[in-house]
Amino acid sequence: MFGYVKASIPDLRVKEYELYRAGYCGVCRAMGRCTGCLSRMTLTWDSVFLFFLRTALTGDKFELDKKRCLAHPTHRRTYVCASPQLDYCARATAVMTYYKLKDDIRDESGVRRTAARLAMLEAAPAKKRADIEELCISCGTYLPQLAEIEKRNAPSFDEPAHVSALLTADLFACGLEKGSRAEIIARDIGYHTGKFIYAADAADDLAADAKRGRYNPYAAMLNKSELDENDKIMIRDALRCETGMILRGLDLIDFDGNDGIKAILYNIVGTGMICRAEEILNGKKQKEANVHDRSI
Repeated sequence: MFGYVKASIPDLRVKEYELYRAGYCGVCRAMGRCTGCLSRMTLTWDSVFLFFLRTALTGDKFELDKKRCLAHPTHRRTYVCASPQLDYCARATAVMTYYKLKDDIRDESGVRRTAARLAMLEAAPAKKRADIEELCISCGTYLPQLAEIEKRNAPSFDEPAHVSALLTADLFACGLEKGSRAEIIARDIGYHTGKFIYAADAADDLAADAKRGRYNPYAAMLNKSELDENDKIMIRDALRCETGMILRGLDLIDFDGNDGIKAILYNIVGTGMICRAEEILNGKKQKEANVHDRSI
């Protein structure tokens, strides 16, 4: 996950923002508990979206509490207490981080490869502690397919995006009862979220990929390292199509009175992801929040 799936904070009500931030702190604490303190450095808001989505689908209940932490030692912060979905998101993040670093070690060179190898010293034991065999199998299936597509420099967006989206669908649905309503909805939302992330990441990294000679579907399709206005319209339409499909999936969920979670999820998809897409297409960089950001 890459930090592209985040709420538009100004459009959240105060109580919704507090719950959203509590989810972030809850996932952070779960990562420390399940996969080790250093694994918290890989936390993104994408994992918080996954937590609230799976909580809405499963109907799992949770409680809130307040504690201090190393990142916020001066005052207590509200956080979501332990729940099965928190633990899953923490463990799944460790697995995905491990395989992302494997890709970086294979694809990068110089300082970036060295940094990935150093990070792997923590990621490997964290992935072992995560112990999600089903998700590891999915990564072992789809990531080699992506590597093969990149190797032949496929001039297609749909081909690599489809494979990446299948992996994200497995990530969202892993552990849910096969064929259940929750599993089907999670897989559908995960698939379209995966396509959104792939499209946004490819647009965000186009110039850097072209400079370093790395595969990028837009560079392969368009034979250029910079998007013109027509290209941006095409990508914008594709991103809005994916968020529309995600919203369709959210419409199928019975939130059963969980209005706070419902508001957060619709905000993320209907406003936050669209705003993030516009930032990318307009050339604006957004600093990704992490556990050390005291403004969070």
